[in-house]
Amino acid sequence: MASGPPSTGWPAGLTTTDPLVYLQRAAHWANGYINSAEGGADTLNLYDVSGLAHYDLHRAISQAGNPPGLETTQAALLADMKKAIDKALAQAATDPFQFGYPWSVWDTAVHGTGLSVMASEYDELSGTTTYADWSARWLGNILGANAWGVSLIVGDGTVFPKCIHHQVANQVGALDGTTPILKGAVVEGPNGTLYQGFMTGMRNCPADDSDPYAAYNSTQAKFKDDIESFSTVEPAVDLSALSPLAFSRQILGRF
Repeated sequence: MASGPPSTGWPAGLTTTDPLVYLQRAAHWANGYINSAEGGADTLNLYDVSGLAHYDLHRAISQAGNPPGLETTQAALLADMKKAIDKALAQAATDPFQFGYPWSVWDTAVHGTGLSVMASEYDELSGTTTYADWSARWLGNILGANAWGVSLIVGDGTVFPKCIHHQVANQVGALDGTTPILKGAVVEGPNGTLYQGFMTGMRNCPADDSDPYAAYNSTQAKFKDDIESFSTVEPAVDLSALSPLAFSRQILGRF
């Protein structure tokens, strides 16, 4: 990555068009993250995107010919990823379904897709199949291999949330799993707390207020498919963002 005139496609107004400068800055911030309390503390999800950043930086270092003087190394990036994944494995050892994240806290579904992606990335970068089975297993957890037997992605599988906490889906969508539905939306997933509260204009769902998943709830982890339960069946763009990547990597054999 040598200095030189701006390459075609550089955005206007950049203070420098030397790619090495940006690589050095990325390595600086990666090093800061790795050596902070956040390093390896969580896997890829809507709040912590180091699982993507480490992957991209590792590849960028290779593409640059592994220049000297960077504040981090490919080995350090991989070690930080492994630290987070191994923490997920420790959690999986406590769970009958071997999920790598507690079912009783927020954002369980997106942690599942993030786990799948991160395990796949590690294997690709390390040239191993260390976490191949886990990448598929953790994706399976959010597709129904869980205590409730429910897919946490609307429209994936035959048993999925039908009463999602989403205005448009509630007002004009089908409430029985038929079309139209917000297909592909990832919901929050099981949680430690179920919330309720009916708003004027909501279409009640389920109409009879039944709760078929209650029998499978524990004192810690609970799931409820109900328009009022935003803690378990509210979808969001940031919850859904990782699922296309997770499925794409599986389809391409990146596991």
